[in-house]
Amino acid sequence: MTEKNLLLAKRAASLGADVIVTAEAINFAGQPKQYQGDYKKLIKKTQDNILEKFLQTAKDSKAYLIAGMFYADGENELSNCAFLLDPDGEVKACYKKIHLAGDEKTYLKAGEDFTVTDTEYGKFGFAICWDMQFPETARILAHKGADIIFCPTWGWEWIYGPARAYENGIYTAAAMGVPYWMDIQDLRSPSQIISPDGRILSSGNCTGDDVVIGEVDLKAAKRCRESRLLERKPELYQELLQV
Repeated sequence: MTEKNLLLAKRAASLGADVIVTAEAINFAGQPKQYQGDYKKLIKKTQDNILEKFLQTAKDSKAYLIAGMFYADGENELSNCAFLLDPDGEVKACYKKIHLAGDEKTYLKAGEDFTVTDTEYGKFGFAICWDMQFPETARILAHKGADIIFCPTWGWEWIYGPARAYENGIYTAAAMGVPYWMDIQDLRSPSQIISPDGRILSSGNCTGDDVVIGEVDLKAAKRCRESRLLERKPELYQELLQV
């Protein structure tokens, strides 16, 4: 999984991508209960070497690279992260998944901050998989000025992808993993780039590895986002905070 995403990232760079996104949890695809051994020890032993490979790829490619990885901190707390690696080969930001799905709560530590980072292209926001099930995620990122949301995922769905983009006037770009045991089907969708008006600009396939390339106009996103957010009436939304 790690080497496959590394090869796909290099392929995207060869096609001229300025920003590259991997799938979610590229260093541990699956659930810990399926692993016979100390999964935290395995992750911690290999995580820095894997991150270094992607840092070098970002530097060699002179591109931003968002790497979705499990990462254990000094206290052995495991988080589901999206690392933003810059063209100089440095870690510019790290977002930790806030909304944990199913039994992820038993082995992952939830993040507490919605991350938006300035770049020369615009402001990048981040979400991971289940985060995008909740409209509050995209709305907060848009409110914080994000021009685009990058989403490493194993569960992208066509039903909410365009909705999050349209309702916030924001681009979304999701990198969806393709299971080796089945095709992507039903509600789930392949990797996609979606415009602020909810149009799918680029889409991968449902049956195997792919590199999805698209062009975005982040300045246009800013105008679209402002038209959405300026008409809000937050003084009437206090009931939401009490739920």
